[in-house]
Amino acid sequence: MGRAFQSTVPMAHHPPREVTALLSIACAGLIAACPYTLKGQSVEEWGVALGQKYTALDSFRAEYTAVSPTSDEPLHGLLIEDRETGACLVKLQSDSGKGGAVWWMPQRAGKEGGTYAKFGDSAFRVRGLAELVRQHQKLVSSGDQKIQSNRSPRLAPCIQLGADTISAFLFSAAPGLSPAFSGAPTSRVEELRELKESIELILDDGSWIRLDRETGLLAGQGYPADQGERSLRLENVKPLTGNNALAREIPSVDPASLQEASPEALKLADPLHSALFHHLVEKACAEGAPSPGRLLAENAPALRAYWLAAWGYLVPPGIPANVARMLQDLKGQKQQYLRDWTAAKEADPDAMEGVPFIQYFRLRRMKLREDLRSKIDAESKQGPALARLQLLLDGEISKLTPARVARGRELAKLIVANQREAMVIALLPEIPEKALKSL
Repeated sequence: MGRAFQSTVPMAHHPPREVTALLSIACAGLIAACPYTLKGQSVEEWGVALGQKYTALDSFRAEYTAVSPTSDEPLHGLLIEDRETGACLVKLQSDSGKGGAVWWMPQRAGKEGGTYAKFGDSAFRVRGLAELVRQHQKLVSSGDQKIQSNRSPRLAPCIQLGADTISAFLFSAAPGLSPAFSGAPTSRVEELRELKESIELILDDGSWIRLDRETGLLAGQGYPADQGERSLRLENVKPLTGNNALAREIPSVDPASLQEASPEALKLADPLHSALFHHLVEKACAEGAPSPGRLLAENAPALRAYWLAAWGYLVPPGIPANVARMLQDLKGQKQQYLRDWTAAKEADPDAMEGVPFIQYFRLRRMKLREDLRSKIDAESKQGPALARLQLLLDGEISKLTPARVARGRELAKLIVANQREAMVIALLPEIPEKALKSL
């Protein structure tokens, strides 16, 4: 198995070494107006036109082939969408049969729906994906767009060729937009070529992306020849036929072996974080935009919900399980603080006069939050799990135009701080007095 086939990011639950290409769940940001003067239609206009083509597709399966100088064998990609049920699947596999897949199935009579992933021999039930996508849509949508909270967002499979890996992910299908445009930020487009069967976008690093005129799907990607042969091409698109056409492509999984995991723990939320960052940079750089701090403050409830969903409502990655259990042991804390409060009143009655237990409890919890913040900040300088978001956004900052770098750095710092504060509140939330009395 070639090196390029292996994920460059460690995965939770220690998947085997043959785990294949990075599979990630992403949502596309809205396509901004192209800042370059291009012949014919702009990137934005082509995005709308091809989005209409993609939306009009019936159920389909699309096959891709990818090659890389660091891989011993080609990779084969498969996208399947069942437009009737919303079920979808994306798979990457080598000629030797090793690979990985992510799929989403709707809930049906007698069958549990949801998102699942398999990497090598490790299979996962991914918790929180639907809510993560929904909160992401709230954060990147305009005020007049309504996000339905009582249903899962429609997901679409997508494959992209990156600088180091080939990634396959489930994409939040925004109405009227093609998932293929998620890999082509318009600020990076230097040239648009209208070819006979596709639209080609030349990016600032010399790489290119082609979009199929007929379907709106990704037709191909590539990098300059001097970097070695590295390309992805669409082989064919066919109608999805047969009642079990998608089910036949789902890897076999023993239900008893399924592990519960979050998008964040499996490193599947990274593309969402990147897309959100670029959306916020776009808003922060607009004329008359609020300050980055105010921008995040205006979105505080959605951001809090976004982080919680990214963690699958589980313990945030990077926080040791024993620490989380200690912090969330409310009954034990109440007993300890009650003993300390009683001892403090006996030791200094005057100082403790007028300090009820609920006030003492909240003061101790406040101190515990301060200690946790300090611990997270200190560990993030050494522990990769807690530093991952900062490292991810550092990479995204490098893609910004020079005029936006300073604002991007300011936003990245605030986003990281926002995520870490969400960790603190998730582990040490405010406890109502009624709930405390019931313990």
